[in-house]
Amino acid sequence: MHGEEASARVKELLSVIESSYELKIANADAIIETITRATVDADRILAICSGLNSWVALNAVPSEEVTIPLRIVEQLISRT
Repeated sequence: MHGEEASARVKELLSVIESSYELKIANADAIIETITRATVDADRILAICSGLNSWVALNAVPSEEVTIPLRIVEQLISRT
């Protein structure tokens, strides 16, 4: 997967999270950049976004805007 494809994939996965929890991820662009700077591997992207999904499920309020701390994204990257 190339950089643009990886960015599009992360964006798609974040959109699924937003739809599932009826919220808006305020810092989605920063998350996309952080993830794709670390990897363009489809399996790692899926693993990282699955972790983000779990974080949102436990920490966000539906129908609101959420900012996912980049330290959480970085921790997920380091664990995959």
